Amino acid sequence: MNKSTKKAAIYDHILEKLMTRQYRFGEKIVVKELSEETGVSRQPIMSALSNLQERGFVEITAQVGCTVYRPDSRAVSDFYRLFSANEGLIAALAAERGSEDEKRRLVEINEKIGQINPAHSDADTSYRKLNEEFHHQLHQMARSPLVSRQQMANFELSDFFIVQSCGFEVHLSDATDEHQGIIRGVAEGDATVARNAAIAHIDSVASQVVEALQTEVD
Repeated sequence: MNKSTKKAAIYDHILEKLMTRQYRFGEKIVVKELSEETGVSRQPIMSALSNLQERGFVEITAQVGCTVYRPDSRAVSDFYRLFSANEGLIAALAAERGSEDEKRRLVEINEKIGQINPAHSDADTSYRKLNEEFHHQLHQMARSPLVSRQQMANFELSDFFIVQSCGFEVHLSDATDEHQGIIRGVAEGDATVARNAAIAHIDSVASQVVEALQTEVD
């Protein structure tokens, strides 16, 4: 395995731990333990952690070590203002450029989300995956790979904030209706309706994340 492959593998390994709360907000990440766990040397681990720091997941402090990033509610609120504006743009572009087949696919994915049983133990994971699929489809319809590429990095960070704070399940009851608003705008080719619905959807998620963070502090 070459250096770049090792770096990618350890990056994915650490990210999975962050996304499943095996590492939690503020928790220390010990390089030695990761090395023993994965059989990977210190250098690719530090390189992967450096990349994760650039993306907002961890903080590396000289002579101290690496910890999972613990944002305050204001920082998260600012992030979601950027995130929702970008997703609004993508939804507007999807309304202008999406095909009829792609519009039907959005409906199908949202129907699957509506069928998730909140009582099941895997409801949280199921929603996370289908929600990602829904927004990925929306991005594909936008026909703007550069914008989408930047926004997908934001989605990864948003998922991290959700997992570490309130969890996906708390938004399950609202998601289908909120997605339906986006679908309506896209189906009608109305960029303004699609944009506003996407912004409202992300803002709704943001309010739950921020509230959970504020409750944790209190």
